[in-house]
Amino acid sequence: MSQKKEEPFSISWLTDLPYRYSMGPIALRFFEELKETGKFLGIKCKKCGKVYFPPRAICADCLVEMTLDEMFDIGHEGTLDGFTVVNYPFVDPNTGETRPFPYGYGAIKLLGADTWMLHFVDETDPDKVKPGMRVKAVIKPKGERKGTLEDIPYFRAVEKK
Repeated sequence: MSQKKEEPFSISWLTDLPYRYSMGPIALRFFEELKETGKFLGIKCKKCGKVYFPPRAICADCLVEMTLDEMFDIGHEGTLDGFTVVNYPFVDPNTGETRPFPYGYGAIKLLGADTWMLHFVDETDPDKVKPGMRVKAVIKPKGERKGTLEDIPYFRAVEKK
């Protein structure tokens, strides 16, 4: 007995979904501090001790609300735990322009943090990049900073001493 194959059901429409995003006091302080001083602020959960960078308002592990009092300067150095080289063009949503490629992109865990930040890396040769290598953020000069992640153009390898 053969069954009749049904065509998939779909509906297509254009819609406008306006929304407003509120950063909240923790993200606001993070970006203000980045703009004014170039410092990175992390946040530590007062219950479980997990350190987040970038900071967040709620601990993902124990669901405790974190406050401005738990924020601290975490520094600019960390380790590169994962890495890729992007070799295809796409429109950068921040500029509306096609992003130059290739470029490096990695998962960076700042020293003392328990979480990663995904960001640009200044290396595009996979043979020169190794998991666990030390990296340091490059920060725009004060007069050029706007209080966004674009104030951190990329992370670069730190030479071993």
